Amino acid sequence: MSLLTCASGNSIYRGYDYYNIGKVTMIEDFGGGQFKGFVDGSGNEPYEAFIDVNHPRKSHCNCPHANGKRIICKHQVALFFKAFPDEAEKYKAELEAYYDYEEKRREDEEKSIEKYLDKCSKSELCAQTKGG
Repeated sequence: MSLLTCASGNSIYRGYDYYNIGKVTMIEDFGGGQFKGFVDGSGNEPYEAFIDVNHPRKSHCNCPHANGKRIICKHQVALFFKAFPDEAEKYKAELEAYYDYEEKRREDEEKSIEKYLDKCSKSELCAQTKGG
């Protein structure tokens, strides 16, 4: 089980964004897959995040979303990407592939609709728009 598999999709997406725009202001490597860092958030003070990549459920953050809970938040994900930039690049490539796939799927769907509409007569189109 990895830290990213414990996080929600939203936390990963937002954490990547935080990493990408440089919100991780300090990182300390304790060895053994343990890192502590400060991550700017929406509050006035940076949040203190701790991650343990070998035991993700031992990770914690003092942000309102994760404080006192066994939740992987966007601050912890941002710290993870700062500690492992290759993982951030992998995530970026996955996002790009997903967006490319979705764009192609939408284009294909639009072409299919246009092809269907081209086959319909004016009276068929009018009947469909009137619900009937």
